[in-house]
Amino acid sequence: MLDAACVIDPRFCGGTAAAMASDIAAFLEAGLRVGLAEVRSPYLDGAPERRSPAIAALCEDPRIERLEPDAARPVTARTVFLHHPMTFFYGIRTPLRLRAEKTFLVAHHLPFRGDGSLQYDPIATAHRVARATGARPLWLPVSGLCRQQLRSFTPFIRLGALDWPNVFDLAAWTPGRQAFSSRKLVIGRHGRADPLKWPDTAADIAASLPRLADTEIRVMGCPRADLEQIGADLSDWAVLDFDAQPVAGFLDGLDVFVYHFHPASSESFGRTVAEAMLMGAVCVLDPRLAPTFGDLALYCPPSGTAGMIEKLRRDPAAARTLAARARTAIAQRHSLASVPERLAALHSAAAAAPGPRYAPPLEVLRKTLGMIRRGEYFPSHLAARRRGPGAA
Repeated sequence: MLDAACVIDPRFCGGTAAAMASDIAAFLEAGLRVGLAEVRSPYLDGAPERRSPAIAALCEDPRIERLEPDAARPVTARTVFLHHPMTFFYGIRTPLRLRAEKTFLVAHHLPFRGDGSLQYDPIATAHRVARATGARPLWLPVSGLCRQQLRSFTPFIRLGALDWPNVFDLAAWTPGRQAFSSRKLVIGRHGRADPLKWPDTAADIAASLPRLADTEIRVMGCPRADLEQIGADLSDWAVLDFDAQPVAGFLDGLDVFVYHFHPASSESFGRTVAEAMLMGAVCVLDPRLAPTFGDLALYCPPSGTAGMIEKLRRDPAAARTLAARARTAIAQRHSLASVPERLAALHSAAAAAPGPRYAPPLEVLRKTLGMIRRGEYFPSHLAARRRGPGAA
């Protein structure tokens, strides 16, 4: 029997794939026997068909047992982790029968969008997991905000008592330079080239990465055509394709990491922010990330970014102190070494404690009916929407 098995659509890139890869690295470091199963969901039908780099690297690791979906031969493991709820809300094409002591669905994605509408229904997702795998999953939120949103669907979903935040191999995230140590500042950001990862107006995009004296702007991962279409001026930016260089190396060159995102979008955790903190950058963030990162960052709307950066420039010692404190806190909370203890706690934890809900039951029902009216609820409709008009 495997100690742990992970299930993912291999086309995931960015934070979801990196988070699972880090979990597996921690399992292996603890001497566990680990399996990896690849599934395909219509949710990622618009993505490239190849494996993402993080998943491809896992498939090359001889310590990991590759598991083929086969309805006649169940995956047997003490613990199974299903990664990303949108995969299972849309449904998986090949049934994967599971036989496990505990099956967890890791919620890398918030159920509610930034505008308050539902982007998936956890109750329907749990039912679809049960039909496809035979397992009744316990949900593992990756943050406190995610837990609060998922509580809105209890008692109709089984919510795990513990969160499952992202972890990092600290040896791979060691800064080689100190922020605010030279006259010229470098500000920038990194992430998937998705318009939802950016503000929705040219003015807010310009304000989020302001043109200041003695300042350079660097970006890795930019939906250039989408931003230029709404009038954003990228002419002064140094732009790299997503993952054009190792993320740690890119972040090591920044003094300030800035991250504002679309009003209709949401961030369940914000792995790219934690990575920037580990690499010693000061983070200036969208206020919606404050519940996750608290006093480890500074918060403002895009219009406040320039003033925030100039304030940091006037007191570089205070900026370096903030960066050092953030790095220490993230390293303590999110190291690979924390995973074995958390894994053991998952198996012995009592039921999840009650707490504040993001939305009351009647509001959840209203939003669910809204999903149905928009044609975003049933798997056959979802698959057609992802494939696009006229697709087979």
